Amino acid sequence: MSQAVTYRDADDTVITLDHVSRIIDNLRSTGEDHGIDAGPGVDTGPGVKNGPLVGIGGVVLRRKPMAVIARLCRDGVAPMRVASFLASLDIEWLAAHRRIRELTTGYVGLETLGTTPAWNALVEAGEVTVHEYSELMFISGLRAAGIGLPFLPSRGAAGSDLATDAGLRTVSCPYTGETLWAMPALRPDVTFLHAERADALGNVDAPTERDFLWDADATLARASKRVVVSVERIVPTAELRQPTLFAHEVTHVLEVPNGAAPSEVPGMYGADFAGLAAYQRSVARGIEPLAALRDAFPEVHAR
Repeated sequence: MSQAVTYRDADDTVITLDHVSRIIDNLRSTGEDHGIDAGPGVDTGPGVKNGPLVGIGGVVLRRKPMAVIARLCRDGVAPMRVASFLASLDIEWLAAHRRIRELTTGYVGLETLGTTPAWNALVEAGEVTVHEYSELMFISGLRAAGIGLPFLPSRGAAGSDLATDAGLRTVSCPYTGETLWAMPALRPDVTFLHAERADALGNVDAPTERDFLWDADATLARASKRVVVSVERIVPTAELRQPTLFAHEVTHVLEVPNGAAPSEVPGMYGADFAGLAAYQRSVARGIEPLAALRDAFPEVHAR
């Protein structure tokens, strides 16, 4: 097995939360070209060095790598460029700590609880750049990156202003003449995921419950240059039931029990909707989002 080392002082697959900020800091210091300011995609040719693109896995309030996100904020990582397919508390946490400056996403919200006050405030103040994609646009960009292409033809922006807002170009199908949107590759420099189980080599099991869009994390991982997976348990290889990511696709794993909380790992623990509602009520009463998050989820802030 051959794996890239994403920070200088260790070469093992298994790491701890103490290492995650170093991964981001090292990416910033390598001088790699991380894409162009005109759009969120990478691998689009020479451009300015505008910082690494960080992918965050999970779908809405399921399997968000919250322990990793909390540690990045606690360590004071510089504001990041982020891609999160269907975002929720991951982006709200970064926004409350002011650790995000650009987001590519198809949605940000807290499911039935409604909106994300810290994130909304940053958007309304013009303090962040937002690239709004449809779900199909986002997945098309990941699939292009995953198979090493600069773009994929897509109908994912048909009937909306999203293509114009994203600056998409069109291509003509050589077989039918149909005009399609050319969705540029979306290739994170590093992606953080959370899963139930992995072995120490980086083989990651599929979820016990195959819930809504459970396979989106695998698509995100295969589009990314580096993949870091926090898991509830690191287990012997023989205990894996059905790996969905394999050792050659994963850079690092770290064992973090309850590492997705207060989001959900279906079949293991639910999302803390009571805590999220309490957080929203506190912000509505005028408490700053950062203080309200600390009050609602002290155990996450202590990660």
